[in-house]
Amino acid sequence: MGRNALERAASRPAARAAMVAGVLLCAAFGARAADPRARIVELTTQRCAACHGVDGNSTVGTYPRLAGQYPEYLYKQLTQFKGSPGVPPLRHSAIMQAMVQDLSPDEMKALAAYYAEKQPATGAASNAALVDAGKLVYTHGGANGAPACISCHREAGGGIEPDFPRITGQHEEYVETRLHAWKSGSRGGKGKLMSLIAPLLSDDEIAAVSAYVAALK
Repeated sequence: MGRNALERAASRPAARAAMVAGVLLCAAFGARAADPRARIVELTTQRCAACHGVDGNSTVGTYPRLAGQYPEYLYKQLTQFKGSPGVPPLRHSAIMQAMVQDLSPDEMKALAAYYAEKQPATGAASNAALVDAGKLVYTHGGANGAPACISCHREAGGGIEPDFPRITGQHEEYVETRLHAWKSGSRGGKGKLMSLIAPLLSDDEIAAVSAYVAALK
């Protein structure tokens, strides 16, 4: 179709309306793609919420609560699940690696900031009988020389920004699972602090301190 024919077509009311609608539709898609807030809403509601809850307060014991966590710590964990060109992931989870594979550094930082700003829910121990024994491990260390958790995670579990995470009220099941992962070597590695500490804890001490962490306020 020649230029004159296009101009004649564009002069018709129906054609002009279709062209305007097309321009507006393209503009809307462009604005949505360019708005980082829309992307974070999409990710938190359609991708992350299934395990961690929309507000970061997971209700399932196997998935950690993210609300109120230090943003630098959250970003570091996301990058460790993702890895980088020539650098394999340092943390291994088929679920998490699938979730982060298409995320940019800016998106991971925005997600970390989003969850850091959320109000953490109050936790509770499922096995209250272990809390007193767990407090002894947390504040004084383990019988085989494991240092006290309070040294890095502080009295109320608030941690030390940015490297030592907030663990106040974290799910008992999640804490216990992670401690066993460090103890077995399936998480961490040579020279990592928790990889040195967790093997010094007995299984009973791990169960007890996990219950205490969940009960922290």
